[in-house]
Amino acid sequence: MMSPTHSLLALAVLAKQGERPRNWAVFIGSTLPDLAIYLWAPYKHYVNGVSSETMWGELYFAPPMQNLIAYFNSAPIYAALALLGYAMRAKLWGKLLLFFALAALLHIATDFPVHADDAYRHFWPLTDWRFYSPLSYWDIDHHASWVGLIDIAIAAASGFILWQRFPARWARAILALLAIGYLLFALFARGAF
Repeated sequence: MMSPTHSLLALAVLAKQGERPRNWAVFIGSTLPDLAIYLWAPYKHYVNGVSSETMWGELYFAPPMQNLIAYFNSAPIYAALALLGYAMRAKLWGKLLLFFALAALLHIATDFPVHADDAYRHFWPLTDWRFYSPLSYWDIDHHASWVGLIDIAIAAASGFILWQRFPARWARAILALLAIGYLLFALFARGAF
């Protein structure tokens, strides 16, 4: 699933009007599992001058990057954080931790079925096992054209829910910016740029 879809879906499921700190926790939790990749890729490309072919064909699958991905996509870690947040939900930080962790777990749950050859170790540190799905959100050899349509439908439905839930002009402006960002991201991911 594309990163913007993770955020839109998590916000549609977990965000609540009038609860800005909670909504920010959801947004950050939905984004964090992909953060390592979005910091690593530009650094490798623009600072170190690594080609896209080397970066995505070799370095991405090497232990340093795979370990970072495992750390940021660990269902057991986020589940532990969710339990701690739930136990401490009477305090603001506990409530925010709970929604942060739930958003990250939703991200992981929706990534799980759409990573084929690039499967993650979602259950690290308990195990290094990976689920190699027959589906991929990006690899055309693993039905990405169909998965992409489902991704678009989820993003559109989530955007519609959020548009209805947050009628304030500033909230709709942010949603419009997210929609534009989604379209640009989708075009970039499909090689249009």
